[in-house]
Amino acid sequence: MFFDPTLSLDLRNLLPWAGELFVLITEMGAELFYIGVLLIGFWTFRKREAIVLTFVMMVTIVSNFWLKTLIANPRPDQRYWYTTDIDTPNSSTPSGHSQYSATFYSWLSLKVKTWWIPVVSIIMTFLIGLSRIYLGVHYLGDVLLGWGIGIALAVVIFMFYQPIEEMLSKLREELLYIGIFLFGFVLLIVQVVVFPILPYGDNFGSYAGMLMGLAIGLPLEKRFVNFTVEPEEGQKWRLVLRAIIGLIVVIGSLLVLGIVMPSTDVWLRTLRYVIVVNLGVLIWPFLFTKLKL
Repeated sequence: MFFDPTLSLDLRNLLPWAGELFVLITEMGAELFYIGVLLIGFWTFRKREAIVLTFVMMVTIVSNFWLKTLIANPRPDQRYWYTTDIDTPNSSTPSGHSQYSATFYSWLSLKVKTWWIPVVSIIMTFLIGLSRIYLGVHYLGDVLLGWGIGIALAVVIFMFYQPIEEMLSKLREELLYIGIFLFGFVLLIVQVVVFPILPYGDNFGSYAGMLMGLAIGLPLEKRFVNFTVEPEEGQKWRLVLRAIIGLIVVIGSLLVLGIVMPSTDVWLRTLRYVIVVNLGVLIWPFLFTKLKL
């Protein structure tokens, strides 16, 4: 049952009208969606909380990559897929979309003390996981495992957040970011040396680039820019422009650079993400402070 691909066909027979809806929902569980949301939070809402959630998400993203690499369970055969246009760059178990959404929405539910956040979180986590089964790119077991790991990671980090924060506060900030940079670089070397060829042509380049980019960009932003999320003269439209223009620049750069720095080359992929992350956390904040956005 847990790894029976015919469940996807049963769901589509039960809900034949929901195909394009689930295509849309599944995109709301993709890495690009979380990049956009976290950048908007960083630029316009709560800078520190966005940084913390970014590193929480990096824990779940990196752990999912290595679990997929070690388990190496193939995805369901393409004849069960709703469409072959869906991006499936890695192995099946556990589901990345399910794990990411479970961590993201669990963390929001634990941190934000409003009644509706847990309700929205449960609905979104369920729908994103269901979309992966409906579209035929994951088994039920992949989704259940992703949900379990994602929730567990969020709860464990939340429970130990205070002692972790106290421990890290005793370190020099430069040493902390050097450690993050080296952590990403070492994991990249491990993947290249130990797992040089992964199923579906995947590699650790994007995740290493994110970690290394954050380790470079965040301390430089704090030292040389140190922007505030309070808009100039209290005019909220400035924050709206800050977010819209920033997303166009960052996501556009990620896609355009992908032409000359393709994901198939692990080193170029790493460099592309280092550049794009610094564009988001350092260069664009420098520009929008000068533009008074």
